[in-house]
Amino acid sequence: MFNLPHSGMPGVVFPAVPAPAAAAMLAVLHQFRATERLPLPDLEHLQFRQLEQLLSHASRAVPYYGPGLRAAGFIPGQPVTTELWQRLPVLSRAQVQAAGAQLHAGELPAGHGSVACATTSGSSGRPVTIQKTALFQFYWQCLTLRDQEWQARNPGATWMAILRDDQRTDPAKQPPLRRMPNWGGPMAAVYPTGPGLFLDYRAGAAELLTIIRQEQPAYLVTFPSLLRELVRESQTSGLRPQGLREVRTTGETLATGLRELITAAWSTEETPLRVSEIYSTAEAGIIAMPCREENALHVQAEGVKLEILRADGSPCQTGEEGRVVLTALHNFAMPLIRYEIGDRAVPGPACRCGRSLPVLAAIPGRARDMLTLPDGRHRFPYYAHNAIMQVGAIVQHQVAQTALDQVEIRLVVRRPLTPTEEAHIIGAATQGLGGAHQVRLVYRPEIRRQASGKFAEFINEFENPPAA
Repeated sequence: MFNLPHSGMPGVVFPAVPAPAAAAMLAVLHQFRATERLPLPDLEHLQFRQLEQLLSHASRAVPYYGPGLRAAGFIPGQPVTTELWQRLPVLSRAQVQAAGAQLHAGELPAGHGSVACATTSGSSGRPVTIQKTALFQFYWQCLTLRDQEWQARNPGATWMAILRDDQRTDPAKQPPLRRMPNWGGPMAAVYPTGPGLFLDYRAGAAELLTIIRQEQPAYLVTFPSLLRELVRESQTSGLRPQGLREVRTTGETLATGLRELITAAWSTEETPLRVSEIYSTAEAGIIAMPCREENALHVQAEGVKLEILRADGSPCQTGEEGRVVLTALHNFAMPLIRYEIGDRAVPGPACRCGRSLPVLAAIPGRARDMLTLPDGRHRFPYYAHNAIMQVGAIVQHQVAQTALDQVEIRLVVRRPLTPTEEAHIIGAATQGLGGAHQVRLVYRPEIRRQASGKFAEFINEFENPPAA
C-alpha cells in the first residue's frame, strides 16, 4: 500500500503537502532513487564535488588541516581528483584525540544549524568526542528513510528497539518496557506509523523474551550479542516470538552463523524471518545498509566516502580484507578527512539488485579486537564459537586475550560444567585459535556490557588493558 505522508496544509490530505522539514527529507530521498543507480564513476564525481566543498571549508576554518592540505597540493576552488585525494594523509583515532579543538571549525556555512557533541563508546580504549551539525543529522535521517523504503516495511506495524534506555533511571522500580505512540525519528515525522516500543536491555534474557512474545512486534532492532542471548533462552525454554518479520542488528558485527541461527530458531512457515544488519558509527553516521532483494550491504555513498585500504595505503580489490577509512561528506563542524576508524572490511562484487552503490562483502572485525599472535602478527579471532556453544549450560561468554600467549574464556553458566564439557570447550577453542595460545576457563556471575550497550565477544586486553 502506498505510504501517504503527513500533510502540513490544513484541509489537505491527498495529495499531501508535507511540512517543510518533511518535504526537505522527501526531496533528498527522491534524489537518492536516482543516485543509487548511477555508474560508479559518476557517483565518485559527485562525491568529489562535495569533498571539494568540505576541503575548502577545512582549509579555511579548521586549524588542523591547513598545512596538510597545502602540502598535498589542494587549492580551494580547484577540482578534487583521485590522485590528490590519495595524497591526503590518513587520520588515526590517536591523532583525533591529540588534535582536540584543533579539529573544530571556527565558523560554519550558513544553514548548517546547531552543533551537538557525541562521544564514541570507547570500546577501543580510545574514546573520541565528535562535534556534529544539524545538517549532518539531517542526512542521517534521510538515509534512515531510505532504509525504510528499501525494506518496504509496513509503517502501521509495531517497531521494537532493545537498547539501553537512559530514561529508566531506577531499573529496580521501573519496568523495562516503554511505550511510544509511533516509531519516532524521521519516519514518524514524515509518515503515520504504528506504535513504537523501547525495551531496556538491562532486563534478563528470559524477561526480555517474555515481553517480546507478549507485544509481538513486526520489527525488532538490537545488538547481535543480545540476540544470541535471546535465541539461546528461546531454545532452552522452547518459547519463541510470534509475528516477527525482520530482525535488524546494529552496533556490533553480525557474526558468521548468527543470521542462520536466528532464522532457524524464530522463523515460521507463516512468517519467514528476515535478518539484516546496519553499519554505522557516531563519527560518520550510516555507512552501509542492506537491500531487500539480495541483503547485500550497500555503502551509503551519498553520505560517506568509504575506502578499504591495504597496509601500504593502496585500495583493496574485491574479496580482499583491509582497514576502513571514512570521510563524512556533510559534517563541517569537525571534518574527519580520511579517518581510520579501526574497523576492517572486505569489498564485495556488484549487487544483482540493480543498485550501483558499492557493496561490503563482510565486516570481519575491529582492528582493536584482533587476536595477537606470539610472533606479533594479528588475525581475526576465530575461536570455534559454534563448537563451544554446543554446551547448553552456557548462558553468556566472552573471550579475552590476557597475555601474548594466553586466552581466557569467561563463562556465565546455568549449572557447573562437567569435566568433559570443560575439556570440549578448551580443546575446541585451542584448535580454533591455532594452537599458539594457552586457554583457560574463568567463571563469572555476570559479564557486563559497555555503557553504550555494545558487547564484544572477543576483547584483546593484552594490547588494550582495561582501565583501572
